[in-house]
Amino acid sequence: MSLSTMKYGCKVIMNLKAAAKKVMQIVLIWGTPGKDPNEDIITFLNRNNKRHPNFNKTQKDKVKNDSHCDTFDITLSSMCIKHCCINMADLNDAAWFSDGDKLENLLYQIKKARNNAMHGSLEMTKPEFEENTRKLREDLIATLTKAKERFGRSDAELKEEIEKLEVVMNRITDEPLDLDDFQRDYHSDLQDHIISRLADQLKQHTTYKKYVEPLDFLTTSKVSLNIENIYVKPKFMQGRPEGKAKDVEHLDLIKLAQDQPNQPQVLVVEGLAGSGKTTLVAYMTKEWSNTSSNSIKGLNEYKLLVLVRGRDSHLSSYTDLIQYLFQPSTAEYKELLSKLVKESSLLVIIDGIDEVNKSSRELIRDILHQMQGNPKCTVMITTRPEALQEGLHLIPSTYYRVEVELVGIPMGQREDFLHRYLDELHKTCPGTASTPPTTDDINQCIKQQDVETKEHFRLPLNLSIVAILMYFWPDKMNRNTTQTELYSLIHELTLEKLEKRLIDNDLTKDFGRRKRLDKVENWLSALYCEMFIALTHDQLTLQEESANKLRSKCDTLELPPDEMMAAFMETRTVKTFRGCDLDCYSVPHKGFQDRYGASYIKESIKQLKKRKKSENVKQIMFSTPGIGPIQLSKMQNLLQILVGMIPHDWDSIMVKDVVNLLQEAGVNRRDQWLDVIEDTKCSEKVVKAIADHFPLPGASVSTRDDNGPIEITDGRIAAYEKLLYILPSTQVALYIAGDPASLNCLLASLDRHVCKEFKLWQTYYHPTEDIHPIVDQLLSKVWNPDLSVYVGPLSDSVLSRLQRVRSLRHIYLSISSNHQATLLMELITSTSFKHLFYLRVAVTPEVQPAAITTYISGNHYILVRLYLLDVTDERVSWACEMVANLIKPSQRVNHIRFPRSTLDEAGWIRMIKDLGRRGIKNIWAMWVPDMSISNDQRDQLNNICRNTLGAIFIRDDFKEWKK
Repeated sequence: MSLSTMKYGCKVIMNLKAAAKKVMQIVLIWGTPGKDPNEDIITFLNRNNKRHPNFNKTQKDKVKNDSHCDTFDITLSSMCIKHCCINMADLNDAAWFSDGDKLENLLYQIKKARNNAMHGSLEMTKPEFEENTRKLREDLIATLTKAKERFGRSDAELKEEIEKLEVVMNRITDEPLDLDDFQRDYHSDLQDHIISRLADQLKQHTTYKKYVEPLDFLTTSKVSLNIENIYVKPKFMQGRPEGKAKDVEHLDLIKLAQDQPNQPQVLVVEGLAGSGKTTLVAYMTKEWSNTSSNSIKGLNEYKLLVLVRGRDSHLSSYTDLIQYLFQPSTAEYKELLSKLVKESSLLVIIDGIDEVNKSSRELIRDILHQMQGNPKCTVMITTRPEALQEGLHLIPSTYYRVEVELVGIPMGQREDFLHRYLDELHKTCPGTASTPPTTDDINQCIKQQDVETKEHFRLPLNLSIVAILMYFWPDKMNRNTTQTELYSLIHELTLEKLEKRLIDNDLTKDFGRRKRLDKVENWLSALYCEMFIALTHDQLTLQEESANKLRSKCDTLELPPDEMMAAFMETRTVKTFRGCDLDCYSVPHKGFQDRYGASYIKESIKQLKKRKKSENVKQIMFSTPGIGPIQLSKMQNLLQILVGMIPHDWDSIMVKDVVNLLQEAGVNRRDQWLDVIEDTKCSEKVVKAIADHFPLPGASVSTRDDNGPIEITDGRIAAYEKLLYILPSTQVALYIAGDPASLNCLLASLDRHVCKEFKLWQTYYHPTEDIHPIVDQLLSKVWNPDLSVYVGPLSDSVLSRLQRVRSLRHIYLSISSNHQATLLMELITSTSFKHLFYLRVAVTPEVQPAAITTYISGNHYILVRLYLLDVTDERVSWACEMVANLIKPSQRVNHIRFPRSTLDEAGWIRMIKDLGRRGIKNIWAMWVPDMSISNDQRDQLNNICRNTLGAIFIRDDFKEWKK
């Protein structure tokens, strides 16, 4: 198709742009009689307590800057009509989504005509154009007529607008069209039309998968799991290397980059192998493809999403990529395609910049170069931490850059992930498991594997391996496993599956079992070597030369090549932009290739030991024939796996050699060293070697986080039990979310260390009057008069200690008895309280308001958050009296929150008015459970709360407080 064949299709766009757009604007103006002409739509909606449409950024800017609605296009006018106009059907009424003669039906038909023009072909004959124009004219006149009746406008107004409409449409029909003028005057419309068609093509492209295929080389049939059904909210952090770590909500990721709208943006997502980077990419492409479920903020502002995988090697330039992705349109729009894509609002996702090869590196460099003049372009890059700096070097300085860390699945959501994954396995491949696990089986495995606290289970890949093993091979999950052991189990199952296939193969069926195993082991040594060499060349797909070597090795050993290759690798068919199919072998995940590389080094050391030669890991790595230039930083995961595979007969010198290499490869943070310790099940040799490198408070280290006290969390207790014995006396911080009894094993090793922060969150979120004895035992071991933070229960002994603290800055207390309330009163009046900066107090209904005899106040400014738990209709008066007894009317309180409360809208109104009558007016915010009220009710309550208490009204899930 050339531009000359699109004349009548272009005229259709002109009719929509001039006539239909104007009719929609008139309906909007007629339907908002209470709107001041100088008042923008958002102000109008706020003034009338109406819900806002889901505007994207461009639409929001247009709405704010155009009170007369002159620049509103059909889509924007349609959104505003639904939310602003009087006497219209409810938003979910079927009239908005079907044909008919009601005003809502007619507005839908105009919107549908616009969509058909933008997504269909512009090529059109004259008769087709005349019929299109006749139908559009009828619909537009009918729309004006129905709007006149609905909104009570005069006959004269209707006649005037119809006459204007006729003039515009007749002029467009009769005047000759100059295509050059059309391109100039309607460039954005032409661009929108072509980009809409390209977007439709992308959503159907094989690259944009809505499914993940987990370890299908292990199963007898292909397993495809719907990403939407297994995705759980991951944990993101920003600023951790600079010591300014803060959590980032996963739905806000794109918005982080969009904060700088005047230049192109790069969002860098770094995460360990298996942390869920590719799953995140699959979820984002799924969300973009399905515009009706767009939950990621800002994603709907991109008209195109282009996905590039670092491991692919068949494309090397931006032009190649455009031809590959848009093959059906390349011939149609060849003179416009590359230019229009480059100018559009565009999200480019580069998945796995740590996996780039020579071709894909050139492709990425060219994309970044081509896009650097487009401020509507965001490039999202995923990478492992060890390849971060190399990836950053590819980014031109013209880009605004944001970096976040994908930590994995946080505690509290891992169990949900496993249940989702197993449910999806059951739906996808029912009957394939010998005995599908019951709920009791799943819960027993979760408890046995300690899924919620073990740090390596924050990685989705490890959890998915657990789920697959539980579903297909439950007998393999009968013990606690480290990350390396999970990979070993997969390898063991691969060998078992291969053994069965070799028994049935004509070439190997007559071999004895020992002979078969020896031959497979011999071939695996060759595979490990080739995989290690490929790693040094940044290759995740096996090159033809390596594949031929492995096939030749099979011939030598009399093994079937296809069976051997398919057992340990997957075959990927890649269609190039020239239409050629390329078959190549690759591992299902880079972590498996790292494991094969680590196995090569381990096997090499074993052979050297047999020959009684010196074993030096670095020498083995750098002397392997055929290797590329080795960057130790890229070998971090391989070396960590190698440490996890260390045999018991390795002496301390060998272990220290590998640990030193890890440090040289860039492992220097506490969390990295703790991962290594846990992967070796706290091997004494490994712990001693790591102690020399472990960052202590105040040491000169790469991250400010590691300059502070050593933070002991639930998942790290086992590692610290061994490590604290060896480390010199230092500062520690206890940050325990689960059962405090888990700290029993640390009592002896904590003896020499000093506690700066003491946080037992379970005792705060789930208070009881009975105090666990571990609390006093811990405090006696690590007591420090310079303690700065205390989160825990309040007892006589705890009060005695807190009163002697010189620099207490933060206290979090839960009060669940009158006696504890009395102790709180003593603490409030103590000397140590005068230095306090931040106080959280949670009170349960067991406490009588009469037990509160002193206001929370001091001689200085103190940030106060008050939590009142389990408030019901019968306890509204109790809650209000408790607030009045704790808070001076003149004192500024940051928050009053109501976890686990069950009040409805009427109950919250009663609460607000009662607090107002008691003179409580200096509150910043009231927080209530999101299950108790709707968003619309929140808006109403927010107005009442502001007017009565001067506070905003907020809904929250209070997930930490749930029983």
